[in-house]
Amino acid sequence: MPTISADSADDKGRELQTNAAAALDKGLAYLARTQGKDGGWHSQTYGQLKGGAALTTFVLDAISHAPVEWRKKQAEAITRGFEFLRAGFGKRGTIACPDGSLDHPTYGAALWLLSRRRLDLAGEERARDKLITYLLGAQCADERGFGKESPSYGGWDFLGQGDAHGVTTGTNLSVTCLVLEALAKEFRHDPKGNQAREMESALSRSVAWTSQCQQKDGGFCFTPEPMSLNNKADFRDDARLEPRAYATATCDGIRALLAAGVKSDDKRITKAVAWLAARPSLELVPGFEGLPPELGWQRGLRFYYFASLAKVLPMFPAADVAARRKALLEMLLKLQRTDGSYLNESDRMRENDPLIATGLATTALAELISQIQA
Repeated sequence: MPTISADSADDKGRELQTNAAAALDKGLAYLARTQGKDGGWHSQTYGQLKGGAALTTFVLDAISHAPVEWRKKQAEAITRGFEFLRAGFGKRGTIACPDGSLDHPTYGAALWLLSRRRLDLAGEERARDKLITYLLGAQCADERGFGKESPSYGGWDFLGQGDAHGVTTGTNLSVTCLVLEALAKEFRHDPKGNQAREMESALSRSVAWTSQCQQKDGGFCFTPEPMSLNNKADFRDDARLEPRAYATATCDGIRALLAAGVKSDDKRITKAVAWLAARPSLELVPGFEGLPPELGWQRGLRFYYFASLAKVLPMFPAADVAARRKALLEMLLKLQRTDGSYLNESDRMRENDPLIATGLATTALAELISQIQA
């Protein structure tokens, strides 16, 4: 059997890195080209997302993962993106469309904080403090009318304290993970600030909620709320009390626990990493293999999975990391379209909107490249 020399392997590795960097640049260029004249990003696929609040924070977050030099060249576009959000913020005190209509406000608030911190932007302290206050009040806890006996207690949904009291749109790991990462970054930045104690309490309160999402096999489901249809991989039992775990939720569960302060060697995290490590598929999102293909879930979350997986890959067993990273990079190169964008054939999670698929894909590429260069 022929052997591959170390030099040959190194050359292939460098070629993959070069191609990945080029793909990232093309993807980011697509996002920059699609910015609206008003500074926002607006869906041309979904009417609900045409207002721009959620998509603008989403694209700004994707851009915030880009290399520093690229971000410097696009400083004006980034500034215009944040300026677009000011009108809605002035009307609602959180992320909203310019007309004041709410558009996934907890999700947008978390992404605003995360992208601002990654971009290391000065100013906007008043907006920062207000958005932290909004997210703290949005947690499904006592002040929002939830007791500790509630399965929603400690999680986040898509609404805030002033939007709904004692009822929830459904707490879920996706928004909870992002909120926790945003609050954790702000807490670390200012551990003795005015809101530090409240942030620390919110982070601590979330651990029990997140832990309830973990299943016996180590993977995570989307929500611990009983019989919830939001658990997309369905249930193992007829009573619909044992949801199946799937990969996107498992990645988010790891990230949520880490953001809340759980140590990386905690059994909950190591079991979740082992669940992912045992499921290398990238063609189908692990956890959905047994569902009928016509339901669309097997690939419905693929770009979300790529982005979240990229962020937890460094936690995999050292012997597995390089191979998994290589496979993910090759998949992202394979799926990029000629104009730099990405598109999911499934409309299950709106990844058939190229803004959403491209934002997730560029986030994954940027994460993987930065890990290689570290």
